[in-house]
Order: sequence, then C-alpha cells, then structure tokens
Amino acid sequence: MSNVSLHDQLNHEPVPFDAAPAETIAEWEPGTFVENLAPHPDGGWLVTVPSHHRIDHVTVDGRHNTFAQLAAMPTGIVTAGDETWVVSGFMGEPGWRLDRVRRGRVEHVCELPLLRFGNGMARAGRRLLIADSALGIVLAVDLDSARAAPWLEHELLTPPAGAAGIPGVNGIVVTSGHVLLTNTARALVLRIPVAATDSAGLEVLAERLVADDLAADGDGTLYLATHLFDTVLRLDPDGRRTDIAGPSQGVETSTSVAIDAGDPDVLWVTAAGERFGGGHVKPARLIRLMVSHPSPSTST
Repeated sequence: MSNVSLHDQLNHEPVPFDAAPAETIAEWEPGTFVENLAPHPDGGWLVTVPSHHRIDHVTVDGRHNTFAQLAAMPTGIVTAGDETWVVSGFMGEPGWRLDRVRRGRVEHVCELPLLRFGNGMARAGRRLLIADSALGIVLAVDLDSARAAPWLEHELLTPPAGAAGIPGVNGIVVTSGHVLLTNTARALVLRIPVAATDSAGLEVLAERLVADDLAADGDGTLYLATHLFDTVLRLDPDGRRTDIAGPSQGVETSTSVAIDAGDPDVLWVTAAGERFGGGHVKPARLIRLMVSHPSPSTST
C-alpha cells in the first residue's frame, strides 16, 4: 500500500483550521448523494440528488420533499425568478440535456451532445455556462435560442492523465465580471473575464487547492467545498487560506457551497456523506455555517 497521502497525490496544500459555527439543517438517509445547490424561488434551497434522479426542496426548518423527478442524474442547477434550469445525464456517457422546471413541470430546453460529465453550472446574462468535468470544456447555452456551443477550451480545464476518475473543471461561479472555475484533479482555481471570446484571458488564481464547488462573496472572499478533503476552505482576497469546517461539523465529502442572498454571513453546504465508488457511508446533509470576514493583513 502506498504511503503517499491524498494531500500529496493531489498536491493540496494543508492550511490552518478555524472552525465556523455550524448547524445541520437537513439529513438524507445513507446512500443518498447530494450534489449542487440553488435558492428556491419561494424560500429554502433546491438540492440536486443524482443518486435518486431528483431535485429536492429543503425548507428553512429542514423538511425536504421532491421538487422534480428526472430520468437521469441531475448535477448543475441554477434559478432565476420562478425558473429553474438543471443539467442531467450519466457520467461518461452521451445523452446529457438541459431542462427547465416551472410551476412543478419539467420542460425540455435542449440536448447537450457535446457533454460527457456535466457538472457545475452558472448563469451569465442570458447564457448558462456548464462545466464538463470529463472532457475539460465549458459549454454555453443561449437561453433565447436554446442552442449550445463550446465557450472555453484549454488544457488547464482538463483532468490530467492518470487522474483515475477525479474531475477536471468542476465548480463554476460568475462574479464581478469574471468566471471563476475549479479544476479538482489539477488542484487549481481559475479565472477568466465573462466577456472572453477565447481562452487568452484564462489565468490561475490559486494552485495546490483541491476543490469541488465554490462561492464568491461580494468582498472577493471565496468559499470552496474540498470534497476529497472533507472541509470547507475560505480563500481571502489577500491569498490567505483557512479551513473553516471539517468532519466534526458534518461537512465530510462537501460537494457544494452557496452564500445566502439574504444574509452574507451565512454559507450553505451540501455534504454527500459518501463518495462515488466507495468511501464514507454517512447521512447526506445540508449544513448552515456562520462565516466571518477577517480584517486584511497589516504590516508593522
């Protein structure tokens, strides 16, 4: 058996730990894999549940029920007003599609034949940007024409050879005129202008940082679900890194993070409780973290 740690295999930099107050709001039975988050138009959260081919609505008091049942595994999800968009398919296979859910009805938007592992999704104006964790591309879907085309292709988005199923480009968020992306297998956080027409503006924002999903605060602070390292990590604008939640707070196999639009000091986290292909077998959870914003470093 190899003595090389997972941190070393994936080149993830160990960081200090400063626990944020945490509360488990909802739990699902072991064997339920929860993936991504989006706010429900009427309050609470929508959570994609790829293990059971559905989207759940979790109310603020922790009750959860089926919001939509799908034919395949839902992954990325975005809401705007009373519209919810979701991408679904089967990992490594063709047949991915984009659907819209309105008033309880699932409506087909378009096929996504270029995808093999649709994952994180974000809205940029009238476009939806979808990360493909297998092929290492970002697809753009024009919501007015319902047409999809590659938006971003670059080696830095791909999983390296020998990644053994670990995703390449994964999380995606649009903030302050930029698109931020994680590449899990390469342990990178990337940034590119949202108005970019090719990959020339792609830059590395952070290295040695393994992350699944990410969320961006208005002050430039990033929160990242590390999944494989069972933590939530805060990346401050000055580059400081701190793990603010770990297994003792229930965030094992953290898969997504989202900032509460009504309270920027609240961060919501999904924890899958297990990994695809084995690992933890614990309840999946939706967790609320109370986050703080440290003062910038000052020199003396």
